Amino acid sequence: MVTVVISSYFEEEHVERIRAVDERLRVLYREDLVPPPRWPGDHVGPTEWRRSKDGEEEFLAMLEEAEVLYDFPRSHVKDLVRVAPKLRWVQASIAGAGEIAEKAGLLNTDVVVTTARGVYSGPLAEFVMMALLAHVKDLERLRLDKADKRWREAHTETLRGKTLCVVGMGNIGQALAERAQPFGMRIVGVKRTVSEDDAAWDYAEELYATRNLHLALQKSDYVVVTLPGTPETYHLLDAETISAMKRGAYFINVGRGKVVDERALVKALQSGHLSGAALDVFEEEPLPQESPLWDLKNLILSPHSTDNVPGLTNELQTQLFCDNLRRYLDNEPLINELNKKLLY
Repeated sequence: MVTVVISSYFEEEHVERIRAVDERLRVLYREDLVPPPRWPGDHVGPTEWRRSKDGEEEFLAMLEEAEVLYDFPRSHVKDLVRVAPKLRWVQASIAGAGEIAEKAGLLNTDVVVTTARGVYSGPLAEFVMMALLAHVKDLERLRLDKADKRWREAHTETLRGKTLCVVGMGNIGQALAERAQPFGMRIVGVKRTVSEDDAAWDYAEELYATRNLHLALQKSDYVVVTLPGTPETYHLLDAETISAMKRGAYFINVGRGKVVDERALVKALQSGHLSGAALDVFEEEPLPQESPLWDLKNLILSPHSTDNVPGLTNELQTQLFCDNLRRYLDNEPLINELNKKLLY
């Protein structure tokens, strides 16, 4: 019997689907012992939430039995190895699980970590398309003219023929390319390494290895970052890299905030080197009140939540976890296993 502990909130319908996967599973879940959702589908919960003393003891007793965990448990990330001695596999609820797996001390253990890569790709790609269209159609001018009751005819632009540089050609980058290509955009992809038989060639007209990032940026009208936060990607987009972008280019980040040097980005937006930006992720979250990003008029700011689509994401989370449970029971390779060296 494999004991599975669900350590973040799931609606009962999803819990029952997980229980129904196989009779060899013993699924433990207590709604009162996990953070309550801030909105439908939330797996994080309020920051101030705490278990009662009795609840904490009961939750620790569940963790002690866990062979499989759905999600990293609140308040027991850093001591996870100690409180869950039977643990063999953690299915994360986030795509970028490398950082939290490192905090949990799992990188030098035999515990397998799988991510939610692919679950959030569609909503994130939609956010990017929203920003691209808002920029190219000058939505801000239309909004201001309406507020002033001013009828002002003007020319507009189109995405057709524009070059879109996608830095990170994984699930998110591929989902974005699928949506941008019908608009007539030319896709230039950037990834860690490039090979002749790379699957990313199906989504891009050109591919560049990360070491040649500047070459890709110089020719691009729009630049989108989808990269995870790792030591290798930290401040990959620094002042020098941002200055290599075409003047007037538009920048979007839906990867991780630490990939971008925010000070350099602010300067580029203030100077006009970049015409605008849309950010869903930041170096520090929540974004501090004193951050100059709040005051930039040419910036769309989303509080790392544009991929919160309850009906879709929880359905996909459950499907992924159930598929992986079947694979685990049959000793087959798991989907989205974390590379503990690359942290993605």
